[in-house]
Amino acid sequence: MINRKLFFCVCLAIILSACSTSTTNDAELDREGESVKLIDDLGTELTFHLPPEKVGCLTEICVDTLKQLGLTPAAVAGDGITGEPEFYGDEAASIPKIGGSFFEPNVEDIFVQELDLVIGLGGVHENIREALGDEIPLYIVSPETYEDSIKFIMELGQALDRETEAEQAVQTFEAHLETQMNRVTEKRTALIMYGSDTNFGVDTQTSVVGSMIAQIAHYPWTTDHSDGSAQLSLEEILKEDPDVLFLETFRFGDDAPYLSEQLSSNPVWGELNAVKTDNVYEVRTNIWANGRGLGSLTIILNEAMELMYPDLES
Repeated sequence: MINRKLFFCVCLAIILSACSTSTTNDAELDREGESVKLIDDLGTELTFHLPPEKVGCLTEICVDTLKQLGLTPAAVAGDGITGEPEFYGDEAASIPKIGGSFFEPNVEDIFVQELDLVIGLGGVHENIREALGDEIPLYIVSPETYEDSIKFIMELGQALDRETEAEQAVQTFEAHLETQMNRVTEKRTALIMYGSDTNFGVDTQTSVVGSMIAQIAHYPWTTDHSDGSAQLSLEEILKEDPDVLFLETFRFGDDAPYLSEQLSSNPVWGELNAVKTDNVYEVRTNIWANGRGLGSLTIILNEAMELMYPDLES
């Protein structure tokens, strides 16, 4: 069953493309001569005689990770983070698009691009594996924490003969995260909320971004489920009373109100410390909610540190 946050991500991706819960397993990559074996997060084994060159992305962690490896996707589904200035910027317009919806990408477009590998998201894209058959391998990635994102870039880097780039990206990210952690002497309480209307959800400690924010802030939000999200009422949030709120609004139309605007009519909203002190921030949903890779996490880390601890010296 697809979790609530993924549902919002899916809806946004459907709009953009119109112009799971799975614990990362013991994936392995072995080389025997020119043979490359890759096991995805669903346990599906993929074998390549040569490193894949043309990689298609159905999910943003693929776009993000290829950027960190110094590569460009051969095709992407929708716009997502591809056109963000930190990623491919103006170059994004020249990257071939895979049509259809986020749930049902156009398989014909995938075949037209003659891709060597397609990377999709767990809980969404397994349904096209049969249609792709043996001609185009499908790798399903299902990151649950930022450590899973680290593992993914290492595995993909090895498969694409970009081990050095992957190792450098991981070392840079981990060193930067440690630096930011060491800067914080008194952690503030933070919360990431998401939604397209007053029916919102929150990221928990077992989400990609939540697990990272928990390294630099007091992040007490947990759930009995492993999908990284939870549904809490404003009354429940008030019990912890976060100092800072990061809001990911899934907007369907330029006139759609932001989540903070919609929640402002709720009297409990005004009781939150973050609201009283004007520490509510609408963030870039594409990057915060969808990116999942080390590039997005670095951007989020920098933005979160600046917003939560503006008085810290650089």
